[in-house]
Amino acid sequence: MTTSLPRPRPPRVALLAACAAALLLARPAAASPLDELRRLVESGQHQQAFELAQRQPQLAGDVHFDFLYGVAAINAGRVPQGLLALERHLAQVPGNDRARLELAQGYFLLGDYVRARSEFEFVLRYEQPAATRERINRFLEAMQTRQAGTRRPAARLYAELGAGRDNNVNLGTFRDEVEFLFGGVQSIAGTDSQAVADDFVHVALGGEQQLRVSNRLSVFAGADLEQQRHREAQRFDRSNASAYLGFANLAVGALWRSTLTVGHLAVGDARYRDVLQLGTEATWSLSPETQLMGFGQFGEQRFAGSEASRDGRALALGAMISHSPAQWPGQPSLGLRLAWAQETNIARTRDDLDKDGPLLRVFASLSPLPRVRLAVGAAFSRQTWGDVDVIAFGTRRRDDYLAVDGLLSVAINARWSARAEAQWSRTRSNQDVYDNSRKSAALKLRAQF
Repeated sequence: MTTSLPRPRPPRVALLAACAAALLLARPAAASPLDELRRLVESGQHQQAFELAQRQPQLAGDVHFDFLYGVAAINAGRVPQGLLALERHLAQVPGNDRARLELAQGYFLLGDYVRARSEFEFVLRYEQPAATRERINRFLEAMQTRQAGTRRPAARLYAELGAGRDNNVNLGTFRDEVEFLFGGVQSIAGTDSQAVADDFVHVALGGEQQLRVSNRLSVFAGADLEQQRHREAQRFDRSNASAYLGFANLAVGALWRSTLTVGHLAVGDARYRDVLQLGTEATWSLSPETQLMGFGQFGEQRFAGSEASRDGRALALGAMISHSPAQWPGQPSLGLRLAWAQETNIARTRDDLDKDGPLLRVFASLSPLPRVRLAVGAAFSRQTWGDVDVIAFGTRRRDDYLAVDGLLSVAINARWSARAEAQWSRTRSNQDVYDNSRKSAALKLRAQF
């Protein structure tokens, strides 16, 4: 009898290997991190692109990576990180207009309008598509309207002219009589302690210059001169002059600015007070819509003549948060600023001149029409003095201050803007002579270059 042999079978291991090889040949090669980052940025998935870039620190310094990382970070709300990446990229590829536009937008979001304006105008020097020029002009006009209410416009050079009415140019009291510690009730009617109303003309001139030192660091310097002249009460004319220098640095996920300022205030063309102040602030991006700023200021003020006993040092610490919901119409912005301020008499012989207390400000703005911005704000502070005033009142002074302000600004074009502003304030003190209220309104025209 013949025995039949089993039919031979292909080895199982060889079969599996052949299948795996076929699958590998059919499957496309896995995308590199740089290719995947480019795909995410081009498809608008900026948060995912930012997270992917964060996992690739070994690529930092590559010009392609830095560009993509910068675009992703700024659009994902991580503005300082994006600025640093784009600064690295532009150090090697200075002709990339797209990168410079994203850089300018990042500085705009952090409120560094001097640097933003400089980068936007750099791009405009060269031939650009109409859509790009229109986009840049929209940013420039937005800066015009948003800066209209600030004391120090962010521009290489600016000039401002305005006129208005103030019902209390000397911050005097509305009372006719005041009760003093040793003199009883005394009439102050017709004296400079009472509120004086008058029309005024306002003139301001100034500017700032920045110099880029590295992709992290820039230095800046500037000066401002402001005068308010009254029609009749010339003894209360005011002149403010200040000069400052400082640096801005991208570090620890924030934009840091430190500024040293010297200032001079004259009243009625006579020196009243000089100020030396050092301030530092840091701005973080919490999201594409939310910015957080922490700040600290320390300074010294010196008064002229008989007011020299008021010489003091001042310290302020605080924080500000602002939110600009992109999905709402009108580009609204909401904010809250909270600080603690303290002043200490230098001579230490007048503790009744020391004071401290909290300061709170809330604000909001809206653009109901293109080139138009409406802003409103309210501020409250409570200041308590350090000791009893044994000279005049026999009490420890305490003031509560409340103010409401509003402005309407219009960007005529990228250089010129106009605004109407108004303010109402009230101070209530336990010492009668410091009770006051104030209403003021003005129209102003500004040019920035």
